[in-house]
Amino acid sequence: MLTSTRDDIRYGFAVGRVRILQSRLLSRSVYERLIDAPDFAEQRRVLSETAIGHYLESAETAEDVERALDASLGDLYDDFLLEAGLPDAVARYFRLPYDYRNLRTALKTRVLGMTTPGLSALGTIEPTAFNGSGEGLPGEIAALFTAWDEAEQAPPLSDIETSVDRALFAALTEEAKRSKVGFLRGLTTLRIDLAVIRVLLRANGKRLVPAAVSDSLVEGGTSALRALAPDAGRMDAEELAEAIVATHAAVGLEVADLINLERYDLAASALEAARMASARMAPSGPEPVLAYVLGREAEVVALRIALVGRLSGLDREAVRERLRGVM
Repeated sequence: MLTSTRDDIRYGFAVGRVRILQSRLLSRSVYERLIDAPDFAEQRRVLSETAIGHYLESAETAEDVERALDASLGDLYDDFLLEAGLPDAVARYFRLPYDYRNLRTALKTRVLGMTTPGLSALGTIEPTAFNGSGEGLPGEIAALFTAWDEAEQAPPLSDIETSVDRALFAALTEEAKRSKVGFLRGLTTLRIDLAVIRVLLRANGKRLVPAAVSDSLVEGGTSALRALAPDAGRMDAEELAEAIVATHAAVGLEVADLINLERYDLAASALEAARMASARMAPSGPEPVLAYVLGREAEVVALRIALVGRLSGLDREAVRERLRGVM
């Protein structure tokens, strides 16, 4: 997307800063050193040489790592996004997923009659609002929080997942429109399409009936892709994969990427990474700034896998396999 002179001026300082910060993102060689490290102490030493290092200085457990990585994202959202001069809708776009993640967790524990565990503070809503009756929750989130209060029996957890995903993508679509940033609108469409493809592949593997497939879809995205829902559970795996590729909804996916969910998840991550890389190459405007924020988010995902995975006892090859496509 071509940027305007106004965008060049508005984001000029932020883009200049991003060109420097981009070089500080972790390289593949750092991830390889993290995988090969004999223990967490050595992993922490490897990261002490990087921008993420000071967040992990006192970390000892998986919970410590989670808190440290969340703190790094909190600083990114609180400081960098504000300084970058991006529209308020962009900052909300990055924070909203944590609200819906908290909602998902709170709903599941509420339905199961358990105490709600610690929730993320990275969203736009105070985590304490998800306790009790949810009186302080806004609009759609409040409606979902109490949606099953009068139900005679607890809903399947899959119904909760689908309802929360639908609400999340609807909220992201709205914020992307409000932002007036074309890249963010395109990224949202891609993410919806990737979510729909995942539902289609899962439906195919489980031989779900058309009504069950349609009920599991999120709204929006490419209509040709959604049109495959009625037949997704009846096609053979290769036939469905070919039909998905033919929609051109997610250019870059190949039939071989769609044969099983594990391979698909890696290919989908790689596709999002490629979209970020293309935005990074834009000479000016909001795209390079957004690509940096997305890159930092991806870095945190990869670090969670590398650090928490090893602390949880995963062997090196299992960690390396999980990192494939995200590092």
